[in-house]
Amino acid sequence: MDKQIDRRRSLPGGRAVVGGLLMAVAAVGVFLAYTSANERPTAPIVVASDRIRVGDTIEASDLSIAEADLPDGLSGHTFASTDDVVGRIALGPIAEGELVQTGMVTDDVTQGALHEVAITLPRAQVAVGRLKQGERVDVFVTYDDVTQSVVRGAEVVQIGASGDGSITSDREIELVVAVPSGEGVAAVVHALRTGDVTVVRSTFANAAADDPLVFGGAGSGGEADSTTTTEATDD
Repeated sequence: MDKQIDRRRSLPGGRAVVGGLLMAVAAVGVFLAYTSANERPTAPIVVASDRIRVGDTIEASDLSIAEADLPDGLSGHTFASTDDVVGRIALGPIAEGELVQTGMVTDDVTQGALHEVAITLPRAQVAVGRLKQGERVDVFVTYDDVTQSVVRGAEVVQIGASGDGSITSDREIELVVAVPSGEGVAAVVHALRTGDVTVVRSTFANAAADDPLVFGGAGSGGEADSTTTTEATDD
């Protein structure tokens, strides 16, 4: 009777073992690379938690924090903390959930204890066609041959305008501006009653206290001396 001889299976050679290890290492590397690609770092960004209208002073309740990975070109125009946004004025409507960007709000926060005064003028005397709530204006008055600034950098808190907050083609326009003192309010009211008033957009201008902005009537006194230039900014 013939006996069947079983051969013992040989163990893998050294090359096979090394090759298997290399394949395992490569698979782990691919997995880790995929995982890290899908776990990109995020950073906090400020978004609107509610609808913010043009001219609104932004409050903490209007804002929330989200986590996002933004391109470098965009991240430099956003806010990481709600404290950096609270108190600023919205220059345009911001939808709920929308990213709050630097160009959507004023550079400075609003000032407290401001007086609001209404200025109603013929459209031609509001010397800009795209003025919006939240922007700043200079108020000038002209007496005969002298033109002088009355208030500089006053914030526009309300505007007789269309639904998007911009000036319409109406023959008269009413602006409500924020003036920092009763003296400034009196100067504006006096100018409206006694001279020709012109409103100029100055959102991106630098109001300097040592720049009185007086033109004409060199060396003359007259009614122009009865007004006081008020600076409404912290510059």
